[in-house]
Amino acid sequence: MRQPDRISWSQAALAGLLFALISCTWRYLSDGAGFDELAIRFAAYFLAFTVGFYFLYNLVVKRQR
Repeated sequence: MRQPDRISWSQAALAGLLFALISCTWRYLSDGAGFDELAIRFAAYFLAFTVGFYFLYNLVVKRQR
């Protein structure tokens, strides 16, 4: 069975972008949040998910080897 490869920063950033877009869209549609709130949330979601996903994914891959 082939071992998964480590994830790059650009792949993690793409996942973070998708997560932030989906989360902010959900917040906008459910609560009608304003642009200022969504801009702050987008930045926080993108940064937190990108960094967290990168380190957690690579940690799991490293432990599986």
